[in-house]
Amino acid sequence: SPSLLAPGQEMEVVPEQDYVSRSSALPMMQSERCRRVESRTSLSSFQHCRLLFSQLGLAGWERRTQLHLLDKSEKLLRELRNLDTQRCRETHKIAVIYVAPGQEDKNSILSNTGGSQAYEDFIAALAWEVELESHTGFMGGLHRNKPTGSTAPYYATSFTEVIFHVSTRMPSSNHEALLQKTRHLGNDEVHIVWSEHARDYRRGIIPTEFCDVLIVVYPLPHRLYRIQVSRKPEVPYFGPLFNEAVVAECMLAGLVRATAISASRAKRSVIPFHQQYYEERSWSLETVMRNHKSSSTFEEFAAQVFSPTQTPSPFCPGPTRASGVSSRSVEQQIPATNSSNLAAALIDSHPRSTAEQHRVKGSEGAK
Repeated sequence: SPSLLAPGQEMEVVPEQDYVSRSSALPMMQSERCRRVESRTSLSSFQHCRLLFSQLGLAGWERRTQLHLLDKSEKLLRELRNLDTQRCRETHKIAVIYVAPGQEDKNSILSNTGGSQAYEDFIAALAWEVELESHTGFMGGLHRNKPTGSTAPYYATSFTEVIFHVSTRMPSSNHEALLQKTRHLGNDEVHIVWSEHARDYRRGIIPTEFCDVLIVVYPLPHRLYRIQVSRKPEVPYFGPLFNEAVVAECMLAGLVRATAISASRAKRSVIPFHQQYYEERSWSLETVMRNHKSSSTFEEFAAQVFSPTQTPSPFCPGPTRASGVSSRSVEQQIPATNSSNLAAALIDSHPRSTAEQHRVKGSEGAK
């Protein structure tokens, strides 16, 4: 068949084919056969923690004075459980009260079970409506079994939780329910009042020792709102809203929420010995470390952090290293005790001495 190449080009291709055929036999010209990478088993939580501990540089000698092993006991476990229940975010509870046209006394105001459409839209934009029975966040004193209502507006960020005690969401069918509503609203330091009355809202309508900051919203024509902000003399200035500000509807809820949170922070800033949530947690950690610190050498510290021994428990036949390798021997056999469940929870236990082989003690690295 006729060639597709020109006569000169065909003579150039032949030497190239010879070179390829000769070179293909050389080892350096042959690629290795691809091998399928076997899937690795997932690492345990302890291995992840151990890896993080090492990557943070906490295993070095220079950080030894800041890290300590803890003597394991039932008291330590209780304190760790209490530490887990501590709040890890800033929390605020704020009262929201609706005043209908013509209402000037406490009973009529607190008996409201609903409000105008503009008020309901404001509440919907202020926070998310949550079911109290299944809510897992900050409750602000509200109950799950519906004596304080079935829902409440709730707002949260990475560092803040806010629950709103809305008067129209709480039951007021009898005197006891009305009294409980008054207590919840009266104990809040910041009050937001939506007033549709012709006259300005008076602070003394709902008498309370608290209510350090009062934010009143008055509807105006053309979807504008007048804001009235009053505070007790000891409360510092805050923002972003100020007294007699006029706000458009599209920005109202966000600005009122931000102002209420700022007001709550300003009030807390003047409370003697007040601590932020992170200061309280740091103090609790220091207390746990101080009460349960165990003296140990650097070698013991490294061994217990990276390869602790798990004591016998109903779920484990014998002492086992964290890597899964059994370390049971005749000398290391420790009878199961009531502390076995505790040892399973804190797996870095180790026998102290020969005289204490029948007593389970352990330690855990903590900052």
